[in-house]
Amino acid sequence: MTALWIIVVLLLLATLLCLIPPLLRRAPAAQPTSEANVRAFYLAQREQLRRDMDNGSLTAAAGIRAEEELQRDLLQDLDLRRGRSAPWAGQRAGITAACLLTVLIPVAAVLLYGQLGNPRAAASASAGQPAEPHAADAGNDMTLAINALAQRLRTAPDDADGWYMLARSYETLGRYTDAVAAYQQVLRLVPGQPAVLADLADALLSANQGNPDDASIAAVAQALAAQPDQPKALALAGMMALRRGDAAEALAHWERLQAQLPPDSEAARQIQSNIAQARAMAGAPASTTATASASGSAPISASAPPAAGAAPTPAVTAARISGRASIADALRGRVQPSDTVFILARPEEGSRMPLAILRMQVSDLPRDFVLDDSSAMSPDATLSRASKVRVEIRVSKSGTAAARAGDLGGALSGIGVHANGLTLVADTVVP
Repeated sequence: MTALWIIVVLLLLATLLCLIPPLLRRAPAAQPTSEANVRAFYLAQREQLRRDMDNGSLTAAAGIRAEEELQRDLLQDLDLRRGRSAPWAGQRAGITAACLLTVLIPVAAVLLYGQLGNPRAAASASAGQPAEPHAADAGNDMTLAINALAQRLRTAPDDADGWYMLARSYETLGRYTDAVAAYQQVLRLVPGQPAVLADLADALLSANQGNPDDASIAAVAQALAAQPDQPKALALAGMMALRRGDAAEALAHWERLQAQLPPDSEAARQIQSNIAQARAMAGAPASTTATASASGSAPISASAPPAAGAAPTPAVTAARISGRASIADALRGRVQPSDTVFILARPEEGSRMPLAILRMQVSDLPRDFVLDDSSAMSPDATLSRASKVRVEIRVSKSGTAAARAGDLGGALSGIGVHANGLTLVADTVVP
C-alpha cells in the first residue's frame, strides 16, 4: 500500500510541476520609452504649434488651447509608462491561481477515486491479498441488471426474449411469483410454446412449495399436448402423478423421458432413481426391478422386496447435509425475532422443487441445522436422489419460502448430499 500511495503522490507532484511554474513566472517588464524621448517629441510638437501661429494657420487662442492639450497628453503618457514598469497585479493573479491549483488538484483526485475507483483494492494491497469483487457487490450488480431489464420491458412489453430472460433471472433469485408473471408475458406473446409452458409449471410448483395446483397441472398438460416428448414436462408430469398415487402413470412419463437422456448423464441417473421408486410403490415384480438394475442403475428404495435367493443389495448411505445458519450482522436490524426462517435444499439441475426443508424463527439463529430425507416434502423427491444441490436460507416476513421484496436470503451452490460443516449466511436483501 505504501508503494501505491508513493506513486500517487509522485504523479500529483508531476502534475503540479507542469502547471504551477508558468503561473509564478514574472512577466517581462515592458521597456518604457525614455522620458527624454517623450519630452523631445513634446518640444517638437510645441515648435510646430508656434510655427503655425506665426504663419497664421492658427489663431492665438487656438494655439493656446492646443498647447494646453499637448501638455496634458505629455503628463498622461509619462504616468502610463511609469506604471508599466511594475506589473504586480498580473503576477498576483498568477500566484492566486497557483495556490488554488495546489489545493484543488489533490482534493479532486481523492474525490474522483472515491467515486469511480475501487478503495478495496488499496485495502487488499495493504494486506498482501489480491483485490476480489465482494459477493454482495456481485449480487447487487445482478439485482440492478434485473431491475433495469424489468424497467425496459415496461416500456417495450412486446419483447418475448426479454420477458423469458427476466423470468429465468427471477428464478435464479428465488422470486418464483415474479417468474410466473414473466413466463405468462412470454406466453402472451408466443402462445403454446411447450418449453415455456413447462418452465411456467416449474415456477408455479416452486412458488407453491412443490404442491401441484390447477395452474401447474394445466401448464404441464398443455406442454405435453403440444410436444409429447418435452423433457421437463415429462419429469413434472411423473412427479405430479406419483404425488396423487398413480405410480403407473408416473412410470409411463419417466420411462418415456429416460429414452431421451444420455445413459451416463446425471439426469438419467436421477430419472432411473425415480423409476425405481415408482416401481416399488406400484408393487412391481422383482424380475422387473432386476432388469432395471441390469440396465445400469439399482433402485434406491428400501421398500422394494428383493428377489428370492438374490444377493442382498448394498445399503445406500443416507444423504445428510449439516452446517450452521446465521444472519449477517449488517442485516440484523432489518428483521424481527418472530420472522420465519426457511433452510432448504433444491436440485442443482432440473426441477426447482425443494428436496428438504426446515422451518424456524429469527430468534433461533445462529443455529446448527441438518437436512436429510426426513425433512423431505415428498417421498419421491428426497436428498438421497440428488448428487449436487443448492442450499438456501430465506428470512421471510410473510411466512412463505417464496422470495418477496425485503426478505433476506443466502445460498451455497454445488453442495454434495453428504456435506458437513457448511456456513450458511443470510447476507442479501431481495429487491
